[in-house]
Amino acid sequence: MRQGHVPALLAWWLAAGLLTGCALEEASKRYTISRIDEAIARYRVESAKVKLGDARDRVLALLEPTQFELESNEIKPPVAMEGEIGSSGNHVVVVHFFRSARHAEEAPDARGMPPDDDFTPYIFTDDVLTGVGWPSLHSLRVSKPAVHAPKKADPCDALGPLAGCF
Repeated sequence: MRQGHVPALLAWWLAAGLLTGCALEEASKRYTISRIDEAIARYRVESAKVKLGDARDRVLALLEPTQFELESNEIKPPVAMEGEIGSSGNHVVVVHFFRSARHAEEAPDARGMPPDDDFTPYIFTDDVLTGVGWPSLHSLRVSKPAVHAPKKADPCDALGPLAGCF
């Protein structure tokens, strides 16, 4: 092989490698978009079966399977709070988020997560669905339970025999 052909052959292989890499990256992007869009479509079908007052187990049984194909950086974990809602006493509030949208030009946040408006929150109070959507979540007023004065520490409770308590 003549020496003049070696640089041309090397340049051709380099260009082919770069084009292949770009094509693989584009195919990966299209696959991710397709996977997210399929999850959103399944979510829309199943979410139509959910209504306020449903038990949390029923709602999760319908909606969680729609999210199985999503990767950990494409979902939002649930949040649990305990507190007083209005004047009705202590309740446990759990908010589950389901991927319900994808925007064409969306950019992940600083943690690499999709924007909040790609998710629909489902608010459960004592395991009953009491709200759906961001307006419901934003209007939720949960106050922390009243803090009682701390009990005077007894060294015998903490240290037992080490503190000379028998």
